[in-house]
Amino acid sequence: MSPCLSRIPRLRTLAAVLVTGAALAAVPALAPVAAADEGNPTVLAWGAGRTGQLGNGTMTDSLSPASVTSLFRGDVDQISAGGASSSDSFVLARTHKTVKSWGNNSFGQLGNGGSTSQAVPTTVPRLTDIKDIAAGGGHGLALNTSGQVFSWGDNSYGQLGNNRTGDYRTVPDRVQGMPKVKQISAGCDFSLALLESGRVYAWGRGVYGQLGNGSRAVSSVPRQVEGLDNITEIDAGCHHALALTAENKVKSWGYNLYGQLGNSSTKSAVLPVDVDWLEDVSDIEAGANHNYVITSDSKVWGWGNNQYGQLLESDEAYDYNVSRTNRTAPVEIPRLEGIQHIAAGARHGVAVTADDVFTWGHNGEGQLGNGTTVSRYESVKILNEGSAIKGVAASLGGNTTYAY
Repeated sequence: MSPCLSRIPRLRTLAAVLVTGAALAAVPALAPVAAADEGNPTVLAWGAGRTGQLGNGTMTDSLSPASVTSLFRGDVDQISAGGASSSDSFVLARTHKTVKSWGNNSFGQLGNGGSTSQAVPTTVPRLTDIKDIAAGGGHGLALNTSGQVFSWGDNSYGQLGNNRTGDYRTVPDRVQGMPKVKQISAGCDFSLALLESGRVYAWGRGVYGQLGNGSRAVSSVPRQVEGLDNITEIDAGCHHALALTAENKVKSWGYNLYGQLGNSSTKSAVLPVDVDWLEDVSDIEAGANHNYVITSDSKVWGWGNNQYGQLLESDEAYDYNVSRTNRTAPVEIPRLEGIQHIAAGARHGVAVTADDVFTWGHNGEGQLGNGTTVSRYESVKILNEGSAIKGVAASLGGNTTYAY
């Protein structure tokens, strides 16, 4: 797959072998739970809605897919959902001509010049010819076709890259100090840029090593991530990051309490490390504290936080109180083989095939879209769409899911 970010959502892949060496057991067939109107052409959202992040004009949760107001799938090329929790979630959508935003706006992360939350999509000014967007914990990034990066929103830790900290900005402004950029990504409190040269830059908070420069200090200007060359794709989790190399292997750095670096440890890393086992990776997806990758043979692997069954491992008991093991190295997820797109949220996952959308994991605010708030440790089909859904997205640190 081309690493160019103008493609519709980045496919993500998780690779490696089960640490215990045990193969996953056979799994039950996926059962349909809910179906959407096949004639519905709108972007769909479900789950937490308290900050207007569902985009349907309300501030209430939705346990099943609902239409985002006046935003049609045919017009949307990419969605990036941010927020460090459900109480500050916001969304960016890249259309053919503009960037739209909605949800929480306490730090100006909607980029519209104000700080009032919006429950329906509004246009972000000053952005033209945009080919990539990224929503972080409380800040937004946009990349134009000339390779220039723009930032706005929360700047507590310098994540806007403007040589300032402790403030915020309500409209986009250009990030200086980098050669031509081809992809961007945003974590809860830091930012990433992949240059056309294959090198990676980072800025913002560094306390967990998420800037990858050997230090834990804040950087309010872009600095090169050490030891990375010939990178083809990047993706930021909440406090960690992934990078895909030209050799189709995965590097990681930053926070590692749950094993999200995938190197068979729980020690955080201030410099990039190798993710165990993985080869022939074609796409990467970093969630808040767990990750997925897709390999060239269409298999999916995952690692990191598994408290709510994010890795879809077989288990005879699917009870809510069953303790599940976090994985510090990639494990295969057979039930997801052959998916087209995948997204990782705070503690859940969502994937789309040619026709269907599946969800799994934590469901405390209805983010699985199956009409309940019961977590699921096996995937559930929630949409069977005659009009194909191109991609899916999930809030970085919150509990809202999107299909477009």
